Amino acid sequence: MAIQFDCPFCTSTLKVPDSTAGKQGDCPRCGTKLVIPNPFAAGTAAPAADTASVTPVPPPVSAPTPPPASQAAEQVPGAPPVDVTAPRPRSSVTAQYLRKRRRSNMGGIILFLFFFSVMAGVAGYFYWTYGLRLEGNLVAARISSEAAKLEQRLNPESAGVSEEVIKTVNQNLLETPRRVQSDLIDMLFYGPEKGGLEVRLKPGAKTQLVRVDLTGDPALMDYISKNGAQLDQPRVAELQASLKNFYTDWNAMIQNQGVLPDLLHYRNTVGLNSLLGGLGYHMEARVNHKIYPCVHEDLNGGLYFLVPKGTLQFNIQGREMENGWTTFPGKYEVQVTQEYESQP
Repeated sequence: MAIQFDCPFCTSTLKVPDSTAGKQGDCPRCGTKLVIPNPFAAGTAAPAADTASVTPVPPPVSAPTPPPASQAAEQVPGAPPVDVTAPRPRSSVTAQYLRKRRRSNMGGIILFLFFFSVMAGVAGYFYWTYGLRLEGNLVAARISSEAAKLEQRLNPESAGVSEEVIKTVNQNLLETPRRVQSDLIDMLFYGPEKGGLEVRLKPGAKTQLVRVDLTGDPALMDYISKNGAQLDQPRVAELQASLKNFYTDWNAMIQNQGVLPDLLHYRNTVGLNSLLGGLGYHMEARVNHKIYPCVHEDLNGGLYFLVPKGTLQFNIQGREMENGWTTFPGKYEVQVTQEYESQP
């Protein structure tokens, strides 16, 4: 024989042994403490008790209202587990309670995100107001037309191409130097007598070379000292990859008597990258809303730009990279005040 009855809270049908009649146990579905009905006390042997005769005992947290003391039964430790034979859907009371719990949890998450956003905004405000400020005024000097020349010799042995290919390309450029010329830049690729690849840059027909003195801003020099190596990584990676492609394409042209490689592309990725440093790679000049490149970075805190002839004032700032990011966060107004006496 077994006693069968319904849980008054989750309406699950429960079946327990006769020996548990009148004792207290937990509903295995909703966890509510309840009193197992005793059909023998009423002098009948009904297999199931009416749900109205079941007196629940609420759990200690978030439980329904406890029954009167007169209906409470003796707590029996170690009461046997109740067998759930046919679970039914939760009652409206239980569903409402769970909905309230979910709304409460969601409210806590929203509140946390709100306070996190406020704190992030406050931190950003204080950093912007009192933190590192890479902006201000710098001075620049013109490079005379006689001295306005930048040169760099490249070592292709580290580019990942064979020695035979390097020798073939260098010999070809020694016999026939290649020039990429425009109103902005005049760049020459040639092979010197001692071997290697030489790059030479001069201003174009409508530009002049100016040197911006970065030492006028100690904060900027400190930024370069701390971040120079990291800033230089993408330049070095692009230069190595492009130098390998340069030698591979040039050798293919020589062997197959094919079309000349894209010199404009290699002017930027090989020629300019060989003359630049970490900061210069990320910088550009703006004159009347037009962009002009940084073409060189020396070891004495100087950045070199090609700007239109006669320019007396321009801005320098971080350039937008291919991924859409602008790595350098600063912006400076530059005044061209004098001639630069030393050669770059």
